[in-house]
Amino acid sequence: MSEEEKLKHDEAPTFLETGKATGQNAIDETKAEKMEVHHHPELPHKGEKKNFKEYFLEFLMIFLAVSMGFIAENIREHLSDNEKEHYYIESLIKNLKDDTASIKTVIEANLSQLKGLDSLRNVSKDKLADIKVQDSLFFYTTSFLLYDNYFKSNDITLVQLRNAGGYRLIKNNKVLDSIAVYEGNLNDMQNQFRFVETDIVKARDNALQIFDMALAKNFKVIYPNIRVIVNTDKNKINQYYNECWLVTVGIRGYTNMLIGHKEYLTSLISFLQKEYGVD
Repeated sequence: MSEEEKLKHDEAPTFLETGKATGQNAIDETKAEKMEVHHHPELPHKGEKKNFKEYFLEFLMIFLAVSMGFIAENIREHLSDNEKEHYYIESLIKNLKDDTASIKTVIEANLSQLKGLDSLRNVSKDKLADIKVQDSLFFYTTSFLLYDNYFKSNDITLVQLRNAGGYRLIKNNKVLDSIAVYEGNLNDMQNQFRFVETDIVKARDNALQIFDMALAKNFKVIYPNIRVIVNTDKNKINQYYNECWLVTVGIRGYTNMLIGHKEYLTSLISFLQKEYGVD
């Protein structure tokens, strides 16, 4: 081989060099094709501002979401309050029915007591030297003066309305006014009963000074012919009669209040049942 031919042979690329160059070109071409096929959407630049329409739509969506949540919560609370209101009214009606039955019993007991106290006061204080007259006064004293009849209202619902803020749930002003009258009646009757209690205690104390109360066990019959008066002082006896009269006045006033309250209970029950459609 001549020198010229050797030189040309040395300058020509070998097979390995040619294959390497061709493979690299193929890889580069493949990447270029992939980049051309998968185009990514252009993202807004950080400095690019949204237009007014986009801001308004975002605000509107947030406003509607908050408003709907607020409205839904109000509806839920309203339904819950209505259920609580009906619960309180139904419970109150049951209490009023209990009161009606209780107050009837107390009225009957008071009327019976008043008759006995009237009989006591009709015993002649000028004839107490007569043992039978003494026995009559003693019998009426032990039978009708040594107790009282108190009306205890079933006020469970009223207590709940006051303590749990239940009055705010009642939207009907007429109902609120009616309940206020009901509570006012209860307070008035309690005050009246305190006067009755005070008068009865005074009369009892005086009776202990006039009679030998230990002899009450012997009164299995109305007139056992037993001398029961141990203090014949006229001033004491007059004071005792006066105190019995005060007891009578107090019980009669209390009873009249109970009768009036019973009538109000009947009308209040009917009114509440009609307003709320409950039995």
